[in-house]
Parts: sequence; C-alpha cells; structure tokens
Amino acid sequence: MKYTTEEALREIQIRGNKIRRRHERKVTRILSVSTALSFVALFIVISAFSGTLVSKEETSYGSFILSKEAGGFVLAAVLGFIIGVVFTFVVRHFKEKKT
Repeated sequence: MKYTTEEALREIQIRGNKIRRRHERKVTRILSVSTALSFVALFIVISAFSGTLVSKEETSYGSFILSKEAGGFVLAAVLGFIIGVVFTFVVRHFKEKKT
C-alpha cells in the first residue's frame, strides 16, 4: 500500500482545498467581470439618455425630475437597483453554499 490512511485523508483534504480555492477564484472573476460590465452598461445608459436636464424655464432642483430628459436617469437607477439585488443574491448563494 502506497499511503497510510492518515496520509490518504490528508491528501484528499489538500486536493479538496485546491479545488475549492480554484472554484472561489473562478466565481470571484465572474462576479468582478459582471460588475465591471454592469458599471459600463449603466454609464452608457446615463450617457445616452442624459441630454439637457434643466431648461431655462425650469430653474429649481426638483423640477429637473419632471423634465422629459429625466427618463434615462430613472432607467439607470432602476437598472442599478436590479443589478445590485441580483449580485447580492448571487454572492449570498455562493457564500451559503460554501459553508
């Protein structure tokens, strides 16, 4: 027999830890890339829909939300919230799966 029982168990634990670390790095990379892509997407949405926010007639701060051009900011806020919720659930899922 090549290994004793203790050596075999130790080798199994070492290999299992390596596999877990590799999986965690893969998940971290996927989440990092997804976060970066969502940041870029939100930036593009804000850039595409932001025009002249306040016209000369609208001078108060609250009135710019009522303008026609505010839809892009509302869309970006809703998308940001949804993406944040999804990422939170994905991270919690992997964290609970880990323990």
